[in-house]
Amino acid sequence: MNDPHAPSPDVDPILDTNRLREIAELDLFAPEVSDLLTDLAQQASDNLNMPLGMVNIVLDEAQFIAANAGVGGWIGEAQGTPVEWAFCRFAVRDKADFVVEDAHEHLLVKDNPLVTQDGLRCYAGIPLITSRGYSIGSFCVAGVEPHTFSDEEMAYLRSLAATAMERIEARRVPVHALA
Repeated sequence: MNDPHAPSPDVDPILDTNRLREIAELDLFAPEVSDLLTDLAQQASDNLNMPLGMVNIVLDEAQFIAANAGVGGWIGEAQGTPVEWAFCRFAVRDKADFVVEDAHEHLLVKDNPLVTQDGLRCYAGIPLITSRGYSIGSFCVAGVEPHTFSDEEMAYLRSLAATAMERIEARRVPVHALA
């Protein structure tokens, strides 16, 4: 029997309409979401000595910053970036941690405008995977200097990501209730 909530195996995960529906059910654009998650982003930034801590939701055409510590400028005002610029899309697509120790040397991101224009140099993102198996975004830190993330730092990020997912899942609103 087919599970109507199962990820579609033949679809690009970023474009999967079931994944996008899952994001809608979690109501992640409500103003109070930032209040629920900002403390976690701040903890990650402070404890890992990174200028940026974020909870990012990856949509089909954009990355939405649901909560952050340290994000300013046009990205802060827009609350996101185009999805093509989003380092988080790799964590979402692969449902795996995505780490960039030196963006100038990383084949997937070295030509990214966040690297070439905004100076982003390191990144570590943990996919945010719902109880239904959808990767909706990433809990991440980033900085402007190269950085090798230790096993302890990655474990710490994973624990914060798990807490973020607990808080996010508690917001679930069935789509039919929105109609």
